[in-house]
Amino acid sequence: MRIIDNIKNNHNQSIQSMLTTADQMILASPFLTEDFDEFVHDAAKLGVKSILLITTIIDNSTDLFKKANSLYSFCTSCVQNSINFEVRVDNKLHGKIYIALKDSSPIKGIITSANFTDNGLKYSHEWGIEIDETDLLQNLIIDLMKVSTTPLTYMEVEAIVKAIDVYSKENPTIQEPKLKLDVTRHIKDKLKVEIPKASSTEQIDFPDDTRYFLKPVGSSDHPFDESRKLSETIQEMHFSKRKPNAVRPGDILICYGVGTTKLLGYFRVLNEPFLLPDENTRWPWAVDSENLSPKYSSSWSSFNNTLSSAQLSYGYDKELTYVGGKSLGALNFGADKIRLNESFAHHLINIIEQEVK
Repeated sequence: MRIIDNIKNNHNQSIQSMLTTADQMILASPFLTEDFDEFVHDAAKLGVKSILLITTIIDNSTDLFKKANSLYSFCTSCVQNSINFEVRVDNKLHGKIYIALKDSSPIKGIITSANFTDNGLKYSHEWGIEIDETDLLQNLIIDLMKVSTTPLTYMEVEAIVKAIDVYSKENPTIQEPKLKLDVTRHIKDKLKVEIPKASSTEQIDFPDDTRYFLKPVGSSDHPFDESRKLSETIQEMHFSKRKPNAVRPGDILICYGVGTTKLLGYFRVLNEPFLLPDENTRWPWAVDSENLSPKYSSSWSSFNNTLSSAQLSYGYDKELTYVGGKSLGALNFGADKIRLNESFAHHLINIIEQEVK
């Protein structure tokens, strides 16, 4: 038994570690990440063949808008990575439990406060206990099965996602309430403030809450060849059939060309994602973005800055993604973006900036 946290290490690393000898996983969490691509891809590489997801689907909850993306991403990611999957529902679920199994027998489990979200797995102050007592874990699994539904069929999951999508489209102004009520100003002298980590890219001065995404441009049937260029001013960036809720104004999209895998430049998102008139297109969602590297983008093909060379100069053993992944492999399975950690994002931006100094 050991205590895990997001201070000295993080939950994502602990989950990945216990999956190294597993072929199955049980994941129980009321709140979920909206993008399972990286986690499922990494789990598949570790040898996981089956994932059981237990979560909540509560009527009239604003969480449903995010849950539609979560369920869609979970199912499609599992299919793309040849992982068998089940979805069960427990609308009284509040605990968060992650169990690794081998040949249907539990080997390790984590009982924790951490939801299966980016913040819960890595950044919020969460604590949990990792145990390896098979009998206790087996009893826990029995209890989870008792209080949750039988597995949902694919048609049932699809019906839930479509119902949420239809409601969202018909009620575009409905969203979670955002209060503007400042009370911490009365105790701000007592609040502990985290000191930001030093960045290796000192000349870059983006706000602390900036998110960084690696964005493919082009597709396997229409690669971004060396005759093509992106706008040097405002570029419309396209996303897949799921609304890219994680992308917001002010975020940075670091683009590369499908085919050559060369870096094309980096762009600042200017507005919320919007739906294009032609919903039958493969990439119906879009944002407008400002090119922050116009000189580089105008002659990107003359530079030999590929994803492989960038990762080599950064270090193949280092974490690349926001959730701690060391691989960009989800892009090979059709992901329309991957959220990067700040360090690797700044490394890519540095490569771009150094070429046009």
